[in-house]
Amino acid sequence: MNKIWQRIKAAPGVVRAFLVDQKWVIVKAAAYVVVVISFYVVFLWFLFPYNALTTRLVERLRSRSLDVSVGSTTGAFPLGLKFHHVVVKKESGGSEKDLLAADEIELIPGILSIFRGWLSLSIMARLYHGSILFNIGLHKRDFACNGVIKDIDIGMYPVLRSSYGLNMIGKLNARLNIKGSMDNVAKDAGKGVMDMKAVALEPSNLLGILPLPKIDFGDITLPVYIKDGRIDVQDASQTSKDINSQLDGSIMLMTPAGNSTLDLRLKFNPTPALEAQIRKTVPLFMLTRAPSGYFNMHITGNVSMPRFNQ
Repeated sequence: MNKIWQRIKAAPGVVRAFLVDQKWVIVKAAAYVVVVISFYVVFLWFLFPYNALTTRLVERLRSRSLDVSVGSTTGAFPLGLKFHHVVVKKESGGSEKDLLAADEIELIPGILSIFRGWLSLSIMARLYHGSILFNIGLHKRDFACNGVIKDIDIGMYPVLRSSYGLNMIGKLNARLNIKGSMDNVAKDAGKGVMDMKAVALEPSNLLGILPLPKIDFGDITLPVYIKDGRIDVQDASQTSKDINSQLDGSIMLMTPAGNSTLDLRLKFNPTPALEAQIRKTVPLFMLTRAPSGYFNMHITGNVSMPRFNQ
């Protein structure tokens, strides 16, 4: 014990002697660090060709019928890029539809992952009053993805309105873990859960042809499981003052995503007042209640053009 105490007491003197003896080595090392940091700052923040790189990325996306505009580009510590005011539109049938509008998107590659044979990338975005974080790893043609979505304002997302005619409000939170192959969706596997808070439908025209009244859905929990390229929805449910519903079934993933086929079973039980309003505004609403008290609906077709049958 005394030997340990003597070593502890002698430690400050040993450190001082080392600093005095190696002071020029330490000064040189510090100078090298300053030079490297200065080079990093000057190159990454002042000389890096952000505009040229942004132009190349936009051109690649436009070759896939995506119209992308970026307000400005800056560096992100340590070796990433930050895009400000990003807008993505999809060209379809001679017109454009808004797909995404982000205040900021940040891309940060994982430098150390290269030594493990993987290419990793962190994607962080601020959009629709919320945020998204995805960590993506690539190895040859295989990938792994972990994602977190926080407080996305559903009503601000344009696709629900432009593609389906739905005026939704509410907040979206979600988590997703998935692994798979970029060449074969049948290898995709993983799981996730979506939690939507205070969800409501404002008066809308579903697919532009079916008028729907205002409906309060309350909170919705949607767990999903992915295996062999198929998304299984199990025990998804919601309860509110207007309607109770349950959703089960599967979505077979296809490329592009809009071609993914649907096989979903929806059970819903609206209040008598909401049922009367739906029957009044939707002349083709010919569903009948099952003995359980629920209406049953089979949703088929694909994501781009779903079909509804009893």
